[in-house]
Amino acid sequence: MNTRQITGTPSEILVEQLVASGVKYVFYNSGSREALFFDALHGNPNIHGILALHEGSVTSMAGGYAQVHNDPAVMVVHLGAGLAQCMGQLINVWFGGLPVVVITFAGDTGSWVDRINLDLDHSFGPSSISAPMVKANWTVIDPEGLPSAVERALQVARTPPIGPVHLALYDTMLGKQQITADIIEGSKSGLRSGNASDQDLARVLSVLDESKKPMIYAGDGIWKSGGEKLAAQLATHFGAVVANSHTDYRGISIKHPQHIGQFDQASAAYEPDFILSIGARHQGTGYASDHIPFKRLSNTGGTHIALGSDLEYVTNYPGLDLAIIGDEKDALERLLSVAMDDLPSTRYNSKRDKALEAGTLWRNARRKSMRPDSENGVVRPGVVADVVDAELEAFGGGFVTNEQFAVSHESIPSGLGEKNNVYLRPPGGSEGWGVGAAIGAKLAAADQPVVGFVGDGSLYYADSGIWTAVHHNIPVLYIITNNRAYGIVAGFFGEADGRMSDTGKYGGVVLEGMDPVKIAEAFGMEAESVDDESKVAEAVRRGLTIVNKENRPYLIEFKLPIGLPEGGVADQQYRMR
Repeated sequence: MNTRQITGTPSEILVEQLVASGVKYVFYNSGSREALFFDALHGNPNIHGILALHEGSVTSMAGGYAQVHNDPAVMVVHLGAGLAQCMGQLINVWFGGLPVVVITFAGDTGSWVDRINLDLDHSFGPSSISAPMVKANWTVIDPEGLPSAVERALQVARTPPIGPVHLALYDTMLGKQQITADIIEGSKSGLRSGNASDQDLARVLSVLDESKKPMIYAGDGIWKSGGEKLAAQLATHFGAVVANSHTDYRGISIKHPQHIGQFDQASAAYEPDFILSIGARHQGTGYASDHIPFKRLSNTGGTHIALGSDLEYVTNYPGLDLAIIGDEKDALERLLSVAMDDLPSTRYNSKRDKALEAGTLWRNARRKSMRPDSENGVVRPGVVADVVDAELEAFGGGFVTNEQFAVSHESIPSGLGEKNNVYLRPPGGSEGWGVGAAIGAKLAAADQPVVGFVGDGSLYYADSGIWTAVHHNIPVLYIITNNRAYGIVAGFFGEADGRMSDTGKYGGVVLEGMDPVKIAEAFGMEAESVDDESKVAEAVRRGLTIVNKENRPYLIEFKLPIGLPEGGVADQQYRMR
């Protein structure tokens, strides 16, 4: 371990250790009791503070940053109140298993009074709020221990099972006193699990070889280990269809021609005789239906093997035939090495043809659903999806963050290539992720372009993030898919067989009277609105040119068909006057 000794205030020690650990950005919302910390942060030229106006945006920015390269993000929120404010997005970070270090400064509620402004009651520790949504938490009292606490937090966050951690510091230590501490040099990578045994991988290859209808259930463990291309090659080689988890499009690209969508629906449609889950945490709805795909497989004599770097990737699988704990990338490399030598891909031509047919049928159905009959004054969702995908790849490819469901990226044309865009799904489902996630993703992606798809409802939930993009001049292209409704919720209302579905009048889901372009302009961001399909490509090219050549953020609103069940209209809402 390389260390260097420095003398400074505890705040300066903390910031210097973040720099030494390779942290480039700290996402934060300013707090008064931490004045000397922010003074040290802004006084160090080797690290940059990214200011958000709400703790939810702080958290989504940190999460978006971590989603790009699996590098840990650091965020700071103010006392117990700020921690509580961030929880709506911290649940997304936790659900997605993203390496985020949450730092809070806690007040002393034991020595003088037991209740202070903006902090937790004396009966609760400074990390009690976050405990359900982090994998570990620590409370730091000795300022000389700050370097080791920071190094530990960063390492634990990026060690499987990867996820957020919380570092609570008592703010009484952040005074002007000078201390001497050892700064720990070097950015340490997370600890990886061991590797799968040759015997277990031989079993995987044997079942892949003998199965008639194999399926790869691809999860985030694949890309977090760096195995995306290898997993895609494995699916192609053995003619396996691909299904993804609810929170991930990236383990195997959504553009893989053998992709057939989300796992639950995909397994029902394809009825595989072998499921190979790779780095996939199976998460459901809390009902017995969560186990149906595995019961179906077992009842038909099929085989299920799960491979992942941690226990989380082999649990929630009833009737599992084999659980393999091991690094995903290493296992994929070894599987492909043996396959290339001993199991030529030509052996699986018929299986591959079957998988390609299933992929084509599924994608065509998604494309049809995204291209209803044309209407004047609105743009069909599928047109937006296709144009953005093609134009972004023409720029060399980039990252696409997402918090909306009106435009399905499952409908984009298939085709793997070196310049494919990387699609990042919202990791949880808690509203308010999209605006901040695009900002964090752009900071992590550096020179690669980032497009942020955000629904109109999601924009209104966290629109202050637009100010951060302008304030720090972070060149993100926002695509606002405005269907004037909470479309997902309206869909469930329509399926509930209640009064709304009977009358076709929907309350509590229609979003009227708001203008995304005016909102963006009020925060200082140039924006435009498009309601004509013939102008979609031109607008997207203009937006990409602005963010990539002029290096400033830009927003395009696309007016879509209203997001209500067919024939639905807005119900009259209560008005006081």
